Amino acid sequence: MDPQIPPKPNTQALSWFYGEYKKHSLQLNPKYQRNPIWSIGQKCFLIDSVISGCPLPQVYINIKTEGSARARRTIYEVVDGQQRLRAIIEFMSDEWPLIATTARSYPVSSVYKPHIGKTYSELPNQLQEVIWNYPLAVQELRSWDDHQIRALFRRLNYVVEKLNAQELRHSQYFGEFVNAVEKLAKEQFWDDVGFFTRRDSQRMKDVEFVSELFVIVIDEIQDQQKSLDRFYADYDVVFPKKSTYVARFHQTLDSLTTIAELFQTTRFSKKADFYALFAATVRLNTKRNQPVDLSPAKTQLEKLSKALDQPPAKLSGTALDYYSTVIEGPNKLSKREQRVGILESLLRAALK
Repeated sequence: MDPQIPPKPNTQALSWFYGEYKKHSLQLNPKYQRNPIWSIGQKCFLIDSVISGCPLPQVYINIKTEGSARARRTIYEVVDGQQRLRAIIEFMSDEWPLIATTARSYPVSSVYKPHIGKTYSELPNQLQEVIWNYPLAVQELRSWDDHQIRALFRRLNYVVEKLNAQELRHSQYFGEFVNAVEKLAKEQFWDDVGFFTRRDSQRMKDVEFVSELFVIVIDEIQDQQKSLDRFYADYDVVFPKKSTYVARFHQTLDSLTTIAELFQTTRFSKKADFYALFAATVRLNTKRNQPVDLSPAKTQLEKLSKALDQPPAKLSGTALDYYSTVIEGPNKLSKREQRVGILESLLRAALK
């Protein structure tokens, strides 16, 4: 086996990336992209870094050739740094203007602020030139295959524990939504019922689950985590009705506090079951000024949990219907909707 050509350090102006992209020679390949989508606030913060002369992390590009003879062409495949390059190319293509970011989340420079609301072509020529000529450090790979590229990143990340999805969101987003859910994950309720383990908190699994619950308050039940990145991005810089949603979340926790012991002694200590009970409670609290007292439903919820401890062959009625929603793909949207519907009906009947 021939030894692979090692990466070669180089520098390219942003205008080079823009030009190659327009020629369809620069490929932003999703198969190497692991980060969540960027919000407009993150993109603008990046542009501020460029016009302020701050250094950006290097990008990795795999240089390949396609075709033969006169049809032969060079392809530049971006394997790391896609989000940065995509944001820069979008801005240079006038796809969005600079926005007024929140100072706490994305503290932009004094150079940036006078140009809020402007696209790239509306900036003064001097700033256009700064962006056009900004030098970006590049590591050039030569005709590496997928196996070699993935092996490279395994080596680069060898001493670092791989970030999970929520840890990536925490490293990518600094705005309104992430601030809200990280505060909600610290509510005393979670400690009182012993819902999360120390490991959950260490790997931010508590924040991730609370994010899913918070999304219920905003936009009802969702398919497992598929929409989380969208909410983090959409509500990163501006979060309309944030205080209203946070208040509704607290109202739901207040209702669940009335049956708190269930979360230590029954199956409702499991995330899939708690998610459904939380969603059903959100629905019951709709248009209420005070949190609904769920204590009259405690006995029925305990009976359901106890019934579900039996072998599947002995289940019947509501317990059998509920069991069918948790045996396969319990976090799929259809299964979640069925499970929430069953619990909502049980709660409403008990609270009459």
